[in-house]
Amino acid sequence: MEIFQLRYFVTLSEVLHFTQAATICYVTQSGLSQQIKKLEEELATPLFLRTGKKVQLTEAGTVFLKHAKRVLEDLESGKQAVGDLNNLIGGELRIGVTYIFGLLVLPVVELFAKKYPDLKIIVEYGATEPLQNKLLHNELDMVLALSTNEIELPMQKIPLFTSKLVMAVSKSNELAKLKQIPFKKLQDISLILPSRGFNSREFLDSLFEKENIQPKIPIELNAIHALLRIVENSDWATIVTEKALIGWDGIQAIELTGVKTERKSYIITIKSEYQKKAIGLFTEAFRSLLAT
Repeated sequence: MEIFQLRYFVTLSEVLHFTQAATICYVTQSGLSQQIKKLEEELATPLFLRTGKKVQLTEAGTVFLKHAKRVLEDLESGKQAVGDLNNLIGGELRIGVTYIFGLLVLPVVELFAKKYPDLKIIVEYGATEPLQNKLLHNELDMVLALSTNEIELPMQKIPLFTSKLVMAVSKSNELAKLKQIPFKKLQDISLILPSRGFNSREFLDSLFEKENIQPKIPIELNAIHALLRIVENSDWATIVTEKALIGWDGIQAIELTGVKTERKSYIITIKSEYQKKAIGLFTEAFRSLLAT
């Protein structure tokens, strides 16, 4: 059994089309078909059902796919480990970032791009749950998120900081004169909030329900940057974690009283014997930035 056969098998299982899989693997269709056949002969069982132009995984193929992926992932980890031993910080660092982090992560990304020119950094913004799913499927190396939920192995949390929810308004807004506002008073203020499905919105909705508040929410957005831009240039108000306001000089944070709004943030990674050296370096750099 050869590594390239496993790559062919995994690719074919993803696209379920011999021609497309051959193109992706830079091999002829007949060459790919031949190697899949050899793999099936070695395992003494069909891995795919072929009905006309349709291709489907057999039950044995589905089982074998999990192990084939694990072998290829372990191989990549081994290559990365050897590179790290030689102090070569290269390859890719794929970072999932929840929208609430906004501009907070960008200075570290810029620092890494300059310090490690051979390292390709990929930043993907999204909601917590989809990003964690990508982490589990090895599509991301780490996720930066606010979280109140427990996570299960193989994921692990690395604590970053604790941040409170605040009401945010433009500095030209009359409400900007306030230093504090009772949480219950939010029912009298029209709010722009993140869309439902965001971890921060779910946490806020639970506070509204607990305090028996019916908030006025005429606008919902799934992009925190756009949301804060509207607030900065209007009389609208929003509720965000205070760390999300770093870099927004035109916005005033107002403390919320009467409820506990502290939330913890984490870097979420996969727990394993070997971890990319770039993950540890990024974590250290991010913590250093927060401490300044």
